[in-house]
This record gives sequence, C-alpha cells and structure tokens, in this order.
Amino acid sequence: MNPLPPDIEGKAAAPHWDRIGAHKRFGICVPLFSLRSENDCGIGDIGDLYGLVDWCRASGATVIQVLPLNDMGLDHVPYASLSAFAMDPVYLSLGRIPAVAGDGALLQRVREVARELNARSRIDYDAVRRAKMAVLAVALKRWEPDELTAELESFLSRNEWLVTYLAFRVIKEVDGFQSWETWGDRWSETAIRAVPATHCDLWRLHLFAQWLLDVQLRGAARYAHEKGVLLMGDVPILVSRDSADVWGNPGYFRLDTCAGAPPDMYSESGQTWGFPTYDWNALRADDNAWWRARLAHAQQYFDLYRIDHVVGFFRIWTLRNGAPDGRDGWFEPRDQSAWGHHGHAILSMMLDATSMLPLAEDLGTIPPVCRETLRDLGICGLKVQRWERRWDTDRGYVDPADYDPVSLATWSTHDTEVLTHWWASSPGERQLLYQASGHEGEAPQCLEPGLHRDLTRWLSSAPSRFLVLALQDVLSPLGVLDGDSALQRINLPGVVNDTNWTWRCPVTLESLLEDPRSAASVRAMITPDRLPPPQSIVHPPGQTHQNVETETTHDR
Repeated sequence: MNPLPPDIEGKAAAPHWDRIGAHKRFGICVPLFSLRSENDCGIGDIGDLYGLVDWCRASGATVIQVLPLNDMGLDHVPYASLSAFAMDPVYLSLGRIPAVAGDGALLQRVREVARELNARSRIDYDAVRRAKMAVLAVALKRWEPDELTAELESFLSRNEWLVTYLAFRVIKEVDGFQSWETWGDRWSETAIRAVPATHCDLWRLHLFAQWLLDVQLRGAARYAHEKGVLLMGDVPILVSRDSADVWGNPGYFRLDTCAGAPPDMYSESGQTWGFPTYDWNALRADDNAWWRARLAHAQQYFDLYRIDHVVGFFRIWTLRNGAPDGRDGWFEPRDQSAWGHHGHAILSMMLDATSMLPLAEDLGTIPPVCRETLRDLGICGLKVQRWERRWDTDRGYVDPADYDPVSLATWSTHDTEVLTHWWASSPGERQLLYQASGHEGEAPQCLEPGLHRDLTRWLSSAPSRFLVLALQDVLSPLGVLDGDSALQRINLPGVVNDTNWTWRCPVTLESLLEDPRSAASVRAMITPDRLPPPQSIVHPPGQTHQNVETETTHDR
C-alpha cells in the first residue's frame, strides 16, 4: 500500500483511507431502482449490480454509489423508511432465488409479470411489491424446510435488530399500516411477544425476505470486490417517526420535537420534515450502541458511505412536534460554541464504529466549523460544480483545479436537475460555466454530447479524490438518453408527485455491455489519472448473470 498523502496522514480517517487507497477514483451514482436489465421485474434490483459492475469496470469506474435500500413500507421514499436496518424486498432479484429459478412454471409466471411491469417507463411500486411478495410466498413454501429453518434461525441469531423489526413489520401489515402511536391496547406487550406464533406465516415470510436480501447483496458485494469496484451506501441522518427504530428505542429520540429547516431564500416559512431529533445524551449513555450497530450492519455490504445532511450532526433546526412550518424553531444545540465539539464527537464515533470510509453531504448553509471539522478528521465534503462559486467576490465559478483534494466532485445529485436540464433552463449560469471552462463566445442553448464530454473532462481534472457522476450525466454525453431531460430528475424536494423516485434508465445494462463503444466513450472523457488499467468485459456479450449465484449460506 502506498503511503498516505500529507492531507490524510495522521487524520482520524487515515486507517479508512489506507484500506481502500487514497488515489483518485471515478465512480457512478445511480439509485438501484433506476437500473434496467432484461431480468428485472419492473424495478432495478440487486441482480443488476453484476452487470453494472462489469460495465463500470470496462468504463474505468471503480465506485458505485447507491441511495438507501431500506424497507419503504407502502411508500417509495428511500429517505423515509420503516427501518434503518431492514432492506426493501422490491430489490430482490427473483431469478436468483433457487426455489424460483429451479421451478419452470413459477419462473415462467415471473417472466410474464416482469414483461408487463418492464413495459412501463416508470416504476409502479405497489404493483412491483405485490408481484414480488406473491412470488416470495410461493418460493418460501417450496424451499426444503429443514435446510431453510436452520438458515433462518442462524440469520436471526446474528441480527438482533430483526426481532424488533419483524414484530413491527408484521403488526403494521396486520393493522392496516396504522402508525404505532395509534396501536394502544390493540397490541399489548403480551400480544407483541406472541407475534412470531400468532402470525407465524407473515413473520416467516418477512424473515425469509430479509435473509434473501442479505445473501444477494453480500454476493453482489463480493463480485464487485473481485472486479476492483467499491460499493458506496447511503446513511440518512434521520429516521422516520413511524419506524421500527423509534418504536423499539423511543428513549433515543426526542418525540416532542422534529427536524426541519429555517426560513431562507428558497422558503419564506422554512420547512418541517416530521422526523424526530435524537436525544444524544441518551445515545451517549449507551455508548451510541444503536448508531454503532447501524453502521456495522451497513459495513457488511459497503466499502464507503455517504453521510446525509452532515451539518445536522453539528446543529439541527428543531421544532415542536406538529409545528405547521419551520419558522418557530431553534438550532440544537442552542449554544453555538458547542457545535464544533458536538459534530466532532459524533463523527469520531462513526469513524470508530467501522472501517468504512464516510463521505459527507455538506451542502446548503454550512457553519465554518462543520467543514473545518471534516478537514481535521480527513473526511471528504461534496463539490457540486454549479454551487462552487466565489460567493463573496465576483460570484464566478471556482475552477475545479482549486477544489480541496479531500472531496468528491460531481455535476448533480438525486435532489437536483441533471446537467443537461440545468444547462437548458439556466441561460445566465450556463454562460458563466461555458466561459469558466475555457470556451469563448456564446454558450449554445442545448448541451450537445461533444461539449458535455469536454466539460466532464474539465471537471474530472479536479484534484478531488473522487469524481462520482450520476448515471444520467454519464449516459447523456453518449447520446443514448432521449426525451425531456427534466424527466430524468430523481427527486424534486418538498413536493409529492408521480415522478419522484420513479425514474428508470431507458437503456438496459445488456445493451451497454454489448456495445464496447459505450465504455470506451466514458473512459475517453475521464482524465487518465482516475482510470484503472483497461480490462475487457469478463462475460461475453449476450451472456447474462442469471443464476450465477444461488448459494444459501453466508460466509462464516
């Protein structure tokens, strides 16, 4: 392993860097649900990671970043889940379940349903969930009972969080998904303890789903490591009030308050998010056991992780529960002089909890002490190019050459427009970017593939150790994404609509793998110092990864 550079050596995060190396890397960020392959069932799933790993490796990308994979219940918002530990069964690859793959009639039924769901341009979460859970119930009945029982019991014994989650998940379903705060006398402590017996089929089905998700994601992570690709997860700072975590550990949360945002230039009344804030004194008294367990669980699958809204660990806008908007709140801790120590202590605990390297989402109005602390610990911040401006002087764009090396550079995030849409809808800003990147004259109204590739090469020259681009921003310069680029956005914050979290890539992984020009085009627009040596695609064109892995045991 090469010596660490001076800006990392001796920092608290140095051992985490040492594990993966501190050289420059190029990566691709894509919500797992957005992937598309010939083996999907209406949504991108864990099986798609195999094809994505192959294409990324051929394209020179050695990092794959995904959004949270947690159980979303009846909702489809990755950042508002029923559990900070459990994964959502919608991400199961049905063809990789042995009891499905080995049953011709059942597999044919899956393919028929998949054909209908894959014909839709966007994800129908309700239909996908119904279809997958129905197949899962059949697979559970057809599995060899003795073998499966031993596996499930072993899995349950290794994951303490499952007991609370399974009771919560089963009761939610039986009770019509009412909030746990309304359960009252309907679910006494005795009734809750009896759930594994009184609702044993439902309990076993959800345990089966979590076990399969664990097996499949571990397998995909192993495959990525074999190909030299790192997986990057996402750890939301807050958890839903109506979640297994809050229900099972209410003492760790301030249920009389919720988090939000104060009034600003984007919202005169501020925002209220509804998520409870943490009781950090209670968490510290328990050595932050819940947080440590949460991160240790994520480390089973990921090499790196994004810390969502990292400034909230320093100070978080707090409102009385039920507040109509974000105006009547306060920052917690109230004492501004405590913010630095507060954030430093939490981030130090997170570094101590695992060997995963954290990368911090430090966007928005950030007090100086936040970024000072990140630099002191050796944790990357985020450089979204359109927001890296000389705000105190001429408001021009900062040259990527001046970015802090301990950072992640990118064009866009899941909460912003993709670059092509931002370019088309921001005439004044695109002109500034056009000039800042060394071009003269008037910027074209549309971002053509050639210029898009030039701009990406310019951004990739930044000293930032990570360049991680949204899949849309990687495929657009290849000319393979048609239609309105506004519809390629993953999420429009603060609104409820039919397009948030439902975008699916119109291009299949198979088509990308079968066209070597796509990978070559991506490599050509990334600076060579970010790229690993060329490697041919391991699986010949046309060969899928279907059923490559059907093991039913874990690494011990």
